[in-house]
Amino acid sequence: MIWELILLVAAAYFLYSYILPYMKLRTFEQDALDEYCMIDIRDYQLSHRNPFHVGTKNIPLSYLPRTSKEGEICDRDIVVIAESKIAAAMAARILKKKTKKFIYYVKVS
Repeated sequence: MIWELILLVAAAYFLYSYILPYMKLRTFEQDALDEYCMIDIRDYQLSHRNPFHVGTKNIPLSYLPRTSKEGEICDRDIVVIAESKIAAAMAARILKKKTKKFIYYVKVS
């Protein structure tokens, strides 16, 4: 009985922490770039070689938890620019702890 309860709690934690932020990501249409906060989570070298937009903040994924602890990142909906959907989901999981805004993503190669 106790093991079933522990397994159920572990499954719920896994679903809430890892799968739901991945499923809530939305693709982004580049209509109105000024209405969103743009966060580029690629490395500095990749974002410098292939810039996305002029008003984009470059915060690499490894620095994102520390930066989000220092203060609020943005007051508008967020667009994450990433190399893959998995990296965007990891950034969404970090950002969802600090904000209740919608998080979109753009995949850039």
